[in-house]
Amino acid sequence: MFKTALLSSCLSVFLTTTAQAQSTGETIVTPQEFETLSTGKTLYFERDGRFFGAEQFYTRRRSLWMNGANQCQDGEWFAKGDLICFDYNTELDPQCWHFIKKSGNYSARAEGSTAQFDILMNNIDTKPLDCKGPAYGA
Repeated sequence: MFKTALLSSCLSVFLTTTAQAQSTGETIVTPQEFETLSTGKTLYFERDGRFFGAEQFYTRRRSLWMNGANQCQDGEWFAKGDLICFDYNTELDPQCWHFIKKSGNYSARAEGSTAQFDILMNNIDTKPLDCKGPAYGA
């Protein structure tokens, strides 16, 4: 019974998110599209016009995250349905996001969140992040 209710709840969230995205002209980026977009690149994000963080993506779905305070952390990502989930080996993991494309721009929306709290991807390049120390980099 619990599994049926959980599955029903997950399906409801998925359908609601998909319907909301379609009604606003947004497209949810598939995990395959995300992998193609990100591998070998560094993506930069902002929220409310301020630097939110940047993530450098390697092969085999490994990454290096730099937060707004310029602190870096190794991680990896995996797909969970149409969500992109990140694991940095912290107690808050995994952190799952929908990556969304609208009018040629990309944003990330935390699982269960609304567009109001999206983080916007404002740049993409191939420059490595400036992270120091032996624990950083994949």
